[in-house]
Formats: sequence, C-alpha cells, structure tokens
Amino acid sequence: MRSWLGLALALVSSAGCVVPHSMTLGQMAAPVGRGAMEVGVFTGVQFGGQSDPPYTTSTPAGETVTNQKGTGGVALPGAEANLQYGFTDQVGLNVHASPAGLQPGVKWTVNKSKVAHFAILPEVAVGYGSYGSTVYAAGPTGVQQPVSPTSNNAFSFLGGLKLLVSHRSGFYAGVGYDFQMLRSRATSQVGTGGTTDNVETVTFTTGHQIAASVGMDIAFGMVHLRPEVAFCVTPGLASTTTTRIMGSPDNVLSGGGGFGWAVFPGFSIAVASPRREKTTSEVEEEEAAERKAKRRRGEEDEDEDEAEDEAPAKKRRGGDDEGDEDEGGAKKRRSSDDDVY
Repeated sequence: MRSWLGLALALVSSAGCVVPHSMTLGQMAAPVGRGAMEVGVFTGVQFGGQSDPPYTTSTPAGETVTNQKGTGGVALPGAEANLQYGFTDQVGLNVHASPAGLQPGVKWTVNKSKVAHFAILPEVAVGYGSYGSTVYAAGPTGVQQPVSPTSNNAFSFLGGLKLLVSHRSGFYAGVGYDFQMLRSRATSQVGTGGTTDNVETVTFTTGHQIAASVGMDIAFGMVHLRPEVAFCVTPGLASTTTTRIMGSPDNVLSGGGGFGWAVFPGFSIAVASPRREKTTSEVEEEEAAERKAKRRRGEEDEDEDEAEDEAPAKKRRGGDDEGDEDEGGAKKRRSSDDDVY
C-alpha cells in the first residue's frame, strides 16, 4: 500500500489517498449536440483519508498483535479533466482523466427536454504507473556503486455507472458507483556488500467507491465556468500483501474492513464547440423516412377505414335483400287475401 501512495504522489499531484479516486466532476446530463466537442479541466483542493484493513500477526512470544495503518493528506492543486463528443443529439463519447486512469464511457441522455435532462454514463478506467529510485555511494576508490535500488509499478482498474441530471438554470448533480481493483508491486534490495537480498512486495486491493457531486454551470458564450464540489467514500476495502525474500517462505497478510474518503471542492473551466448542423442529405433522408413512416401509418388507417366501410355496406345490401323478400312476401300475402275475399 505504501508503494502506491508514493507512486500516486509522484505521478499525479491530485492523488491524495492510497486508493486512487475518480470523481463525478465536470459531467452534465445535457448533451453537447451532434458533432460538438467539449473539453474541461477541474482544479481545486482535495482532502482525503484512508484506514487500511487491519492485519493480525503473531510475535515470537506467541502474542497476537493487530495492526491497522491510517493515512491522510491534502493535495493542492488537485486536477481532473473531461472530454465529450456528441455522436447524435442524445448519445456521445465521454472520456474522463483522473488518478484512477483514463476512463472512457458512453453518455446517453435519455430524454428530450428544454427544462431538465437525465443521463446515464457507464465507464471503465485503466491506469498504470512506474517509478524507481537508486542511491549511489562512492567508496575509497571514488567509484560510485548503486545501493538499495528500488522499483515500483502499479496497475488500476475501475468500472461502474453514473447517473447525471442537469437543469436549464445551470444546476447539475451526479451520483455514481465504481468497483475498484489495484495491484502494486515493489522490489528492493536489502543488505550491504555481497550479502544483499532481493525483496518483492505485491499488494492486491479491492474496494467499492460511491461518489456524488453538485455544481452550477455559468456560460459565457463557448466558455463554461463551473464551481462544484465532489466527494466519495470507499467502504469495504480488502487487501492482500505478499512479501517474498529469496530463500524464505512467502509472508502473506490479508484483511478486510478498510475505509476511505475524499472531498474535492473547486471549479472547472470548459470550452465547447457549436453543434454541427445537419447536412441537406441528412435532412432529406430524415424527411423521407418520416414520410415513409406516415405513409405506412396512413395505409394502415385506410385499410382499417375500408374494413369498417365494407361491414356497413354488407349490412345495407343484406337489408335491401331482406326488404325485397319481405315486400315480395307481402305481395304474395296480399294476393292470397284478394283470392280469399
């Protein structure tokens, strides 16, 4: 866990916690429009903390000891970024960049309205980082030699769903859930001279992140200023750490029940391009499709009208025939009466 903290702080200045977070920042439910693009950058102050899962170990005397590590910090400035591109007036590509990695997704605005919009945004994130350090020491001969070289690398995966809402007044909000997985690996050398050993520590962490945010969109033409605040909690952190030293059995520590949190107030600045107007051919194709749909509906209506018209006609024809029969019968009866009288 300590290796990822160093890696995150070294590579991404906004990473304030051991487990990287991806906030719901700069993301509105309103679509950008067909062929339009919006690029936004968020900056602010991130406060965060985390309690690692507790580990239970035994001392040489046979006593049980429970260890739990707590971390906390402040990052200034913190930063995240968001890019949107509209495929249609309701569906678009959304790519979010955060300490959790590059997070592409598809935003679908589920309704058409001039008052408020609702959108769903499934996303996945993949991140990778690596760094190393070495201390060089010079002996009596003046020749420098590496001492205690270390290397660290980490891979993160995050996937989930966000629900977004925005109002024409500029108010917007979002909530989301993400499953997180983090694997970090650290190698180092311990000892001096010819008695050094290679030590490898592999940490595998999983968690469930719940995030929410609120903000206000203020438009100045193509430029949008958005003061907002986001926060998240990561309950149920579970972690397994395996330490390997050549010639010794693996030391495995595992536990669950950790907890993390982060608060990220600040603002974002976004620049949006105008939506692309439909071409003449696209307009003609849509009009042709609409006429075809209306024609199909009209033919169905005409068929129904013809069916309704045929039924009364048959009844009318049947009634006329019956009248002829009745009239003929009446004539026959009148003839019979004449004959009798």
